[in-house]
Amino acid sequence: MKSTSPVLPGASDGTQSLRRAVQLLRTLSTHTATGWRLSDLADETGLDHTTVHRLLGGLVDERLAARVAGTRRYTLGALAFELGVAAAPYFSLDRLAAPALARLAASTRDIVFLNVRSGFESVCIARHEGRAALKAYTVDVGTRRPLCLSAGGVAILVRLPRAEQATIEAHNLNSIARREEARQQAVRRMLRRSRRVGYGLNLADFVPRIAALGVAICSADGSPVASLSLAAMEKDLDEPRRGELLARLREEAGAIEGMLEKLRY
Repeated sequence: MKSTSPVLPGASDGTQSLRRAVQLLRTLSTHTATGWRLSDLADETGLDHTTVHRLLGGLVDERLAARVAGTRRYTLGALAFELGVAAAPYFSLDRLAAPALARLAASTRDIVFLNVRSGFESVCIARHEGRAALKAYTVDVGTRRPLCLSAGGVAILVRLPRAEQATIEAHNLNSIARREEARQQAVRRMLRRSRRVGYGLNLADFVPRIAALGVAICSADGSPVASLSLAAMEKDLDEPRRGELLARLREEAGAIEGMLEKLRY
């Protein structure tokens, strides 16, 4: 996954270093359980080994990154957690939306997700499970993915201006270029379908027999800042149930939008 904040031509050395350090932090956040080897960080970010070594050393010194005990792997550090705690009261949409997600999961028996936009990516900040467990669906709280790789991400994407959509789509497809061609074809297929219907619609495009739909959550100016999505067995998202679930998602998303004024999105 390449950076969502590419180094800009003419940027100062300090700005470039800052952007690259943030790029490393974003990447470190994608494997917090196992951590990253330095060489893998270099491959993933496209930065040279020396640059990663230098920046990672600074992040470790400042406690934004840490070495996993007994290994040569690195992950987010204690200061990253402390900063998150300080920001939480102003960005914890998951806390305000928890009742809505719990209602949806209980009534639909499916898995419900709350995602926020992070540049060209989406981050899952809440997951509520109904009775129908989907063991093949491994998106957990904290999972960061390109917007084009999920119904929730695409729900955000299709609400953006077309020029911005094109930029994000090209960047996302480039970020998965080293994966199999089938993955890129699945992305394009889901995007075409979702643009046609106006919301995120994944019909087993990535995981066999598992489908998902998502709707955007917008700020007062109409900008999509988050999404509410639901995953289920593909057979359980056939019409007319899909239409009923879509109406429920939109109803709860509208209620969540009314809470955004309490936060700093």
